[in-house]
Amino acid sequence: MRNFKVIKEGMDVSALATAIATRPELWEADTFLRKYPQGPFGDTDTIMLRFPEIQSGMSDEDIERYKANTLPGVDQHECKAWPAWAVLTQAQPFVLDLARFIEATRIGRVMINRVRPGGRIFRHADTPEHVRYWKRFHLVIQGQPGAVLYCGEGEDGKGDEALQMLTGRLFWFRNDLHHEVRNESAVDRISMVIDLRKE
Repeated sequence: MRNFKVIKEGMDVSALATAIATRPELWEADTFLRKYPQGPFGDTDTIMLRFPEIQSGMSDEDIERYKANTLPGVDQHECKAWPAWAVLTQAQPFVLDLARFIEATRIGRVMINRVRPGGRIFRHADTPEHVRYWKRFHLVIQGQPGAVLYCGEGEDGKGDEALQMLTGRLFWFRNDLHHEVRNESAVDRISMVIDLRKE
């Protein structure tokens, strides 16, 4: 595979999975990604652990400058700890250990996404400025066969590589390419997205 690199299989994520299951209100604490205009995350619930300050009231021109990281006074890469970071402390060792493992110089977005059975994250490629700066990793907290991440060059999905998102699988993937998630399993697919900067 060229678009994925599995780093580790069978990681013990049971404590984190239990912590998430016992705090269902965290899924409703923020709906920014699910409600983002024309975004690919309409079927997705998200727990924000680390994320940039949400910028509101921007013009279309300012939004484009934000995406290019050229909006004066704003660094789109600067991520802060959100309240859930202090609640789901079981997530922190995974993030920090991975950062040490790849010798990261900066920790970016960290969020936990849930895609219901039959749901999907619609096909998209992440913004050029974001993928230029960050490397994207996933740690699957809950996933069964049928929960699949597709990634490839074309907008139509032809020639995509596919990776089963199985519980305990840690991997890197090329989020600069078009990608999508389809959950055709019988359970929620829950995965922690970790963005790391390596100089």
